[in-house]
Amino acid sequence: MKRLPPLTSLQAFEAVSRHMSIKLAAEELLLTPTAISHRLKTLETQLDIQLFHRLTRSLKLTTEGEMLRPFVTDAFSNLKQGIAQLSTDEVEGDLVVTTTRSFAWSWLSPRLPNFSRLYPDLEVKVIASDTVLDFARFSVDVSIRYTDSPDPNEHAAWVLDDYVTPICSRRMEKKIRKPEDLLSRDLVEYEWLGFEEGDPNWCAWFESVGIDATGIRPIANFSDEIMCIEAAMDDRAAALVSVIAASREIERGRISAPIPKVLRDRSYYLVCPMERAQSAKVRAFQDWLLKEADVFRDSPYGLRFIPQGDE
Repeated sequence: MKRLPPLTSLQAFEAVSRHMSIKLAAEELLLTPTAISHRLKTLETQLDIQLFHRLTRSLKLTTEGEMLRPFVTDAFSNLKQGIAQLSTDEVEGDLVVTTTRSFAWSWLSPRLPNFSRLYPDLEVKVIASDTVLDFARFSVDVSIRYTDSPDPNEHAAWVLDDYVTPICSRRMEKKIRKPEDLLSRDLVEYEWLGFEEGDPNWCAWFESVGIDATGIRPIANFSDEIMCIEAAMDDRAAALVSVIAASREIERGRISAPIPKVLRDRSYYLVCPMERAQSAKVRAFQDWLLKEADVFRDSPYGLRFIPQGDE
């Protein structure tokens, strides 16, 4: 039986096989690409097998590499989980959370002071990005992702279902009494980086209220939902946006939802690597987040805009 290779070489193999990139693996492990290549070479020499095909601009696992990968991945996952268990009683230090810009701006940030009062020794750092960030590369503890299909290999807890509805300024609201009135207004639309065909848009919304609007053209499409909300606040246009994203400004009375007809969109899930799900700080944050989501759904605003029992 061959003796086990150095742990550092196996770590390099695990990171490279996950990213399929020596550069990204080096960034994650805080090493140089040369050091990663050297560790891979050491591993291949000791095992006397080739693990990667080195192509001109990419890597590809060999048959032997494909065989080895799940064993190494599981071993490091178990090791990380064991280390995480050593600190299950500590709710302190940093908690890095990533989520979409609109969810961070409208929903999460106004509620975070409540969490900080419960756990004063835990500092929450929020990375707002509409791009899904790699947990290891960006040192992220938990992600609140906008999706209908969380990765089955990660821990996922459902937070909120989302819906879209038209919003406008309080001034424009006086001129909108029925859905047809929106046809004569300037409209803006939100198409985020993960937007796909079939996601809610103005044509689909008008269709849901029995209006054929196949020829309608918004005056602008924004990749940032906050820009759509600002266009409504400034009385420049009506916007079709998330009821969660618009909640803060509607409750403040700065914008209005003139026709409270909603369309189902995706859902928010708290997601993290399996090995981190049982750490004290992640469990504390998840418990708090899900309770806040329950309060939001049961609030007058939630009861108005979020259909109950729609799962």
